[in-house]
Parts: sequence; structure tokens; C-alpha cells
Amino acid sequence: MMYKNPRLLIAWAAILLIATLIFQFLHECGHGFGSTLEGYHVSTGFDKVGDVGKRPSDHDFRLNKTIPGGWNLTDFLGPLINWIFAILFTAIFLRQRNISCVALLFGSGAVINALIRLVPMLMFFGSVFLGRFVLEDEVALGLSAIKGIKFPISYLNFKILASTQSSLFLVEPKIYYWPVISLIISIFCFILTYRRLNQLIRQHLTSRISQWFFMLVPFLISPLAFIFTKKLDSLIRLNW
Repeated sequence: MMYKNPRLLIAWAAILLIATLIFQFLHECGHGFGSTLEGYHVSTGFDKVGDVGKRPSDHDFRLNKTIPGGWNLTDFLGPLINWIFAILFTAIFLRQRNISCVALLFGSGAVINALIRLVPMLMFFGSVFLGRFVLEDEVALGLSAIKGIKFPISYLNFKILASTQSSLFLVEPKIYYWPVISLIISIFCFILTYRRLNQLIRQHLTSRISQWFFMLVPFLISPLAFIFTKKLDSLIRLNW
């Protein structure tokens, strides 16, 4: 048998998948709650923020969406939720002495919340390296520093501007401030959690192959998590 305890791997994969859906949903709720505090209304689901009463499949899903520019609660509260959970669950998981259901829950929370911000930040900095501008939550917090753009601006106009004049955004140092902070928090929590995971799973998985497979599970389930979030994003919408 390849694995001494295959149920551990199955449980880990299932918990990670559920954790992805929960914390992705909470991330989007952060955006919705932030918009409510700022006095305007949006709809949220599991992936995208749009106009009230609209679904991602609607052609006018973001017809009224605007980019405020600069620090704002709508863009900030989404990542903040993931930072808080990543730090909290990492701290709790580091205190675990063996792999139990409770340990897996905290470990999954730490890993998933770190990845929810780590992946977009790596994509952003990778795009910067290629000379392209990609808008992420943390990036939006520094947009007011861009010269020559009057905020707030409609989402559609901003999208055109960002795709045709990427250099206008990439040369402004202030747009990198929050992405760097997010990247540091995510990497720090991810590395600490993975180091502890590596120590604990050796008690249950004796072969190097099974240990490596365990560590790769968060990435292996990502296509399935992507499919679920896209589907649920269309089916379940909250109007704030």
C-alpha cells in the first residue's frame, strides 16, 4: 500500500476544500460589509463583487461598479479577513502536538487563508515583471497616487485604461505598499504552517511519497475548488 493512512489524506483534502469555500465566501463578505459601511450597495458571492441584484452571468453585472481609488473599506476588509484568520490559525496550529481533526481544521484555515492572498499577489508581481497591470484588492488601495486619473472612476473605464496604459500604474511605488504587506503576511503564515505540518505528518505517513503528496494536496484540490467557487458564485449572492 502506498500510504499507511489513506484516510488522513482524504480527510485533509476534504477539509481543505471546505475551508477554501468558507474563507473565500468570508473574503467576499468583507467586501460587501465594507461597501455597506461606506454607504453604497453591492452583491457578493464566492468570487466576484457586482451590482445589487446581479449575477456574474449578467451582461450588466458591473455596470455601476466604480473604482474609488486610495484606501477604502470595500477593498481593505476582504484581505483583512484573510490576514486575521491566517495569523490566528497559524498561531493556534503551531501549538498542536499531533495530527487530529482539530489540528487539521486549524492547519487548513492557516494554509487556505494564506493562499487566498498569496496566489493573487504572486500573480500581480508576476504580471508586473511581464509589464502588465493586474488589479487586486491590495493594489486598489494605492491607486489614488496615480497621476492623471480622477477617482472615483467607473469600473469599465478603468479596465480600458489599465489595459492600454499599464506603465502609468506600474511606475507608481505606492501601489506596491499593500501588496508587499499582504505577500509578507501570507508567506510567513504559509511557511510556518507547512514546517509544522511536515513535522506532524511524519507520525502517520512513513513514506516520503505520501508526505510529499500530503503537502501538495492544497494545490491539487485547487482546480476543484475553482469550479465550486465559480458555480456557487452564480447560485448564491448576497445583496449588501
